[in-house]
Amino acid sequence: MAFATFPKLRAKSSQTRLVEIVQPRIDAETDPEAMSDDELFRFTRRALTHYGDLQRLAANPLTRLKWIDERLKERGASDDVLERANELKSVLLECILQLKPRGDESFGTSDEWRYYNVLYFPYVVGIKPYSLRYSPGRLDTASHAALAWFREHVPERTYYNWQNAGAKIIAVCLKHKGQRSGS
Repeated sequence: MAFATFPKLRAKSSQTRLVEIVQPRIDAETDPEAMSDDELFRFTRRALTHYGDLQRLAANPLTRLKWIDERLKERGASDDVLERANELKSVLLECILQLKPRGDESFGTSDEWRYYNVLYFPYVVGIKPYSLRYSPGRLDTASHAALAWFREHVPERTYYNWQNAGAKIIAVCLKHKGQRSGS
């Protein structure tokens, strides 16, 4: 209320509050570079689940990967909690988009589309195919088609199995990004 006429100050105050909330939740003891494949998968799965929640994503140890440092330096961004979370979010999106089969289509139902569909539409677009309270309000044509496909042709258990398999692919992608940047 006090900053109603000062939008820049209000935005800065909001950012400061978010950093104050997230900072204590970051485990300084976790070394993301030394993670086992199982830990990397677990934190990747958690990062995908929190893709739309910057506050939770900021607390993920993957934000402290060394190649995130390099990417921040490359683009001249500040090295703070929110920038790291945004960078991790960008990298997750890049990895998900790499799963999309080549072509002009924005949605497909063949096996090659499986992992892209179960990661992109729920996490990036925000579709909740099995929620009874989910309202598909403002979805584009591809998202409507994906929602219908999930509900009509993909059993819920299969959907979650595919998400786990897709998250393992994303974890491998993250690991390779780190290896490429480290060499």
